Amino acid sequence: MTTIDGDGDGVPDGIINLYDAFNAVHGGTPISLATGLWHDPGGNFALDETTGDLSLWNLRNSSISATDYQFTINNASCGSVPAVTINLVLGAFSGYAKGLNAGGTNLEVCDVGSTPRNICTLIADIDLFESLESTVNPHRNGVWKYNGSSPNFISLTGQNLSTLSVTIPYEKGQNLVDRDVFEFTYTVPGMAVPPCAPSAPVETTVTVSVVRKVFSGYPQNKRICERDILYGNYNLDINLNDDKYLLLEDYEGQWELDPLSFNQITSVNDSLINIRDIYDQIIDGGANQRFGCVQADYTYSVKKRSGVCQDTASTVSFKIYEHIRPFKQRTRPFERCAANVKVDLFDELEFTTDVNGVEYIYDSNSCTNWNFIFGPSNLGLASNTGSICETSVGYSSSGTINLLNADPGTYVFEYVVHENYNCNPDSFEALDYASDRCNPPPVLGGCGNESAFVTLTILPKNYAGEDTLGLSFCETNITITNPLDLFTLLTTKNNTTPIYRGPLGEWVDNNTGNVIANPVTLPNINNQQTFNYTYRTTTGPPNNCEDEADLSFTVYEAYQSGISTPIDVCNTNPIFNLFDRLGGAPNTTGTWSGPSGFSTTDHNAMFDPASSVAGDYIYTVPDNRDSTGTVVCSGNSVTVTVVIHQSPSAGNDSGPYGVCRSDLEIDLVDYLDATADLGGTFRDLDITNALTGSLLDVSQLVAGTYRFEYGIQGHTSCGLITSIILIEVAEVDVPTVVNQSFCAIQGATISDLLVSNGIDFNWYDTATSTNRLPLGTVLISGEDYYVAAIDSENCESERVQIIASVLPIDDPSCESCFKDGISVNGDGENDVFDLCGLPRVFPNFELKIFNRYGSTVYKGDRNTPLFEGKSNVALTVGDKLASGVYFYIFDPRDGATSPIQGNFYLSR
Repeated sequence: MTTIDGDGDGVPDGIINLYDAFNAVHGGTPISLATGLWHDPGGNFALDETTGDLSLWNLRNSSISATDYQFTINNASCGSVPAVTINLVLGAFSGYAKGLNAGGTNLEVCDVGSTPRNICTLIADIDLFESLESTVNPHRNGVWKYNGSSPNFISLTGQNLSTLSVTIPYEKGQNLVDRDVFEFTYTVPGMAVPPCAPSAPVETTVTVSVVRKVFSGYPQNKRICERDILYGNYNLDINLNDDKYLLLEDYEGQWELDPLSFNQITSVNDSLINIRDIYDQIIDGGANQRFGCVQADYTYSVKKRSGVCQDTASTVSFKIYEHIRPFKQRTRPFERCAANVKVDLFDELEFTTDVNGVEYIYDSNSCTNWNFIFGPSNLGLASNTGSICETSVGYSSSGTINLLNADPGTYVFEYVVHENYNCNPDSFEALDYASDRCNPPPVLGGCGNESAFVTLTILPKNYAGEDTLGLSFCETNITITNPLDLFTLLTTKNNTTPIYRGPLGEWVDNNTGNVIANPVTLPNINNQQTFNYTYRTTTGPPNNCEDEADLSFTVYEAYQSGISTPIDVCNTNPIFNLFDRLGGAPNTTGTWSGPSGFSTTDHNAMFDPASSVAGDYIYTVPDNRDSTGTVVCSGNSVTVTVVIHQSPSAGNDSGPYGVCRSDLEIDLVDYLDATADLGGTFRDLDITNALTGSLLDVSQLVAGTYRFEYGIQGHTSCGLITSIILIEVAEVDVPTVVNQSFCAIQGATISDLLVSNGIDFNWYDTATSTNRLPLGTVLISGEDYYVAAIDSENCESERVQIIASVLPIDDPSCESCFKDGISVNGDGENDVFDLCGLPRVFPNFELKIFNRYGSTVYKGDRNTPLFEGKSNVALTVGDKLASGVYFYIFDPRDGATSPIQGNFYLSR
């Protein structure tokens, strides 16, 4: 296995190819990738199933049975039965021992897990496989065996018994290396069955050197209370190497110099410190009396004795705590009268002030607590309910209590200041390994808590009753009498404790601040009225303890809804308030309801006759309720019936409406507002004498604006309703015209007739025709045409006659439309045989064009594109005609005009 060179490069790689291995052993047809891929049923992760390469060095164990390493090929021909099976038998290999080091051993390690001075952490921490080379891993189905008898050997454990536990004893001396050498043999079994049986096991022997790790000892941290220092308990030097501070350390170590540790260590061999000197440096001659807590750390380190191990260090720590100074109740007796006041119990404490003037007040909410010890109640005192140094919600060192309604008697409270007050939070852990090195118990230590009691005496008083607030009465309630004894309304504790009624009590009207006599006379109630009184008592000298009770009550008026009266209104009447139409003396606290969901939120009900609904409207005054919603006085209601009389409409004022004198006669009814009712009469406000009934003859009026009133009478409660109509009469000047002549080739239309003196013009074929002629109407010779000017409002003038003459196409005074040549070169000029306006004059015309041979090359009418040098007749359609002379015949076909013929030259 260790010498196989699968790739033939001269370097052993431990790889064989299963295809080649099978073919070398068996005759017959060789196998290859075509036969199938190799599969490793054992899942050894050493086979490349694609190539068939098998890495023997990755097989962990030597073969014990012939089938330990079995590889197969499956293919479709054989189904689930393997087509090829190889059983690989792997001889045992126990590995190569590492080369000897300078100490003559195969492996040198530091025993970091075990030492006689650290027996609590004894663990098996050395892996013997580290003594073997890793180039070719040994098989892992072997067993390790210790070959010696050293008392420092403890055990071999774990899989293969490869985990070594030893302990190396400590020897004093600067130049000694504490170690021991151990010999071990690793044996891997051979195969016990054919084809290689019997095969002897294979062994490899190694030596291992184990070096002891140095030990800096167990530090024993100390809590030191300032009080013990002041008592002289720490005046002498202490030696840090004493087992009380550092236990079982190696003697070759040194103490580190650290100027931050109060300069106690002056050299590496100095192990003496003085706690009193440290304390004196902390308080700095009394300038730093409130130092809280200070920690001093001293480190002892031991250098390693071998390169395979590490240095170690241990720190001995001292923490000095400022102790809580005593405190006490300031004055005795501490007496108070029960009153609506709050008292801070903390103000009753007196704290220590030393000779240097340093005041030791402990007023933090953390690490303090107030406890209720004794009394009728705790007076609302909040305590720190959780850990005393973790402030509970609501807790305060002020120790606030409330003396309101406090029962007379003696109350005792305790104020506690926790020892961690001056050092919070504090995670310092003091340990002492003397009794148990494995599980050293924490040393509590500390300075202890301080506490003091505060005793309070609540003095008795003349009982004034309990606050009685929010009473409600209706003005008709028999309980409210005049005069009223206010004592009858005050409540008491359990309704049994008597109220003091002697000369040391008095009633005060809180609205005026004046002392009043009881009983009191109530005034007349308007709506509602609240009365506020306070009854005060005192005990007189020497204590003058006061008591008081507030009395508040409201007297409610019984609301009135008024007296009903019927209401007749016209729908054109102005808006009015229904409340104003109520009789009697109604209150303004009510609301209205009525037809069609009508409602209000207060006493105002604005009624609009134009839009509101007639019917019954109900005014309801509500119940008078007290602050709890209880009915004190019941409400009532009244019904008002409203009748609405509809008024006719004359409509809104309208106009001015523009009319033309040419309109002759108009009907003013047509100009009424759309909302106006018919049946009224018109009045001529400008006395034009042109109005007859509703008909107005505008032809009698000159240009201008005229006023006409339309009136219509409805119900007598509504009056005459009128509106104004404005009529604006417009007159247009006649146009200026002359008779005109046109050549037929122009194809003249009405739009070609020249007219002046007008913005625009309308054309007619008679003087009375109502049908306007289109501007595109072709003029006919000898016909009469009538024109009327129109203004911006489209009013017409009188019509004026125009005679239009159209000269025939052969009239010598008219230019011929037909040109003697065209050039179809695409320059946009003279590209077609133009017919001018003739198609408009002779819409039924026909045009024929012939070549010099008399053949027709073009036929055209008003639906045919103009001739542009191309044929449009059968057989030659679309052909471009050659340059030359062409002949034409234009036939008007109007039954009166003779055809015109001629020729022209076509050039390209």
